[in-house]
Amino acid sequence: MAIDVAQGVCLLSKTGVGILGNSLLITYYLTSFLLGSKLKPTDQTIIHMALVHTVMLLTRWIVTAAGMLGLQLVRNDAECKLFAYLYRITWALSICTTFLLSVVQAITISPSTSFLFQLKVQIPNAIHPVLAILWIPNSLISTNLLLQMFASSNTPNKNTNRFLMTIDTLLQGLILTFMVLRDILSLGLMSCCSGYMVLLLHRCRHHVQHLHSPTQAPETSPERRATQTIVLLVSCFVFFYCGDFIFSMFLGTSMRNNVVLFNANMFVACGYATISPFVLLTCDRRVIKFLTDFLGNRTLKSSQTTVLSASPL
Repeated sequence: MAIDVAQGVCLLSKTGVGILGNSLLITYYLTSFLLGSKLKPTDQTIIHMALVHTVMLLTRWIVTAAGMLGLQLVRNDAECKLFAYLYRITWALSICTTFLLSVVQAITISPSTSFLFQLKVQIPNAIHPVLAILWIPNSLISTNLLLQMFASSNTPNKNTNRFLMTIDTLLQGLILTFMVLRDILSLGLMSCCSGYMVLLLHRCRHHVQHLHSPTQAPETSPERRATQTIVLLVSCFVFFYCGDFIFSMFLGTSMRNNVVLFNANMFVACGYATISPFVLLTCDRRVIKFLTDFLGNRTLKSSQTTVLSASPL
């Protein structure tokens, strides 16, 4: 019992840290926008990803906290499937948004000789419709949970329930196929974009070394730093996705009742949503400069207030 409580507290703490990190990321970009900075397509994609991760972690945190405190938050199977539906949508959107982020960055840094360069001008106008379209297929893929939720409610007509369950059975195979194809395509294209960006970075570095003397270190451009950050972010996603897949494989066998393995799977499943905002915050010099200026102004105002209050009337 004590081990289960400790694992629950650890999961709640990690989820809370992830919610805080994503909230800080959203706050930074929105504050920069309100102060007059123009949001780039990658910035808008990051905001969408942070919002999705916040909802996903908040859903997991509420369910876990309610279970630990013994609250009857999920009173029946329908409400349980509603939380599962929300979590599944946000998980799918996390995959697609990370894939979109890598594609947008690959197009952004593509040279004029690349076939991707023609899409560079269209990205600012297309990013909002693309982000909105991502919700449609991912919401439809999880409709079987809504059908199960409706069928499990207190419906007096048994024929209706039987009909809904038949449809749900037929949808299971189709939905599973779409989920597998979505994950394979997203991971495959994400890896291709990351490899393409790494190749461009290598060529750019080789070219810059020829322009500078051996003793002079070339300055890293903002595009290069942003590309390195997104490649690191994609690597983190692949790592946590593979870990979640391995744990899910074990839980699908006779070890499905192993509480420790289940909690470990929960920990890994939310790992990317927790660590991604801190990767983006720590690797972006604009964030460091923004926090330095903000904290510096706060410190200056505080010191001026102290001096004024200490001076005699």
